[in-house]
Amino acid sequence: MRRQAPAVEYREVKKLRIFDLISQVDDLEPNQYSLEQKMKWLSLLDGQIFEEIIKTHEEPVRESFSAYTNLDEELLVSYPYGEELYCWYLQAMIAAENAESDKYDQMMGMYNSVFTQFTNWYNRTHRPKKAKTRFLF
Repeated sequence: MRRQAPAVEYREVKKLRIFDLISQVDDLEPNQYSLEQKMKWLSLLDGQIFEEIIKTHEEPVRESFSAYTNLDEELLVSYPYGEELYCWYLQAMIAAENAESDKYDQMMGMYNSVFTQFTNWYNRTHRPKKAKTRFLF
């Protein structure tokens, strides 16, 4: 009698909502910036991630990206990279606006490290779009 392989349990991927992330950053880094400003920063970052990484691969998670308008929207990058990526980025933007250059450099260094890890993972696990053939003559 053959033994069956144990069932693999899949956990739901933890999605990050804008409001939850901003609340976490505000707890870590009290600041005077509005929810709208932080949502704008997150929109700029996710717009860049969509255009430079996600859109360049087959079967993107969405067809287009537009700026966030609702605090309940989910961010593009999820577990395990998203939380650190967005937290470091928002803290860096806060430091930049406060003219705290040493802190900005430190936060951007940590952000860049996680961003590189995410980019490498995405490139390994998603097929890039085929380049269009072009003729020079």
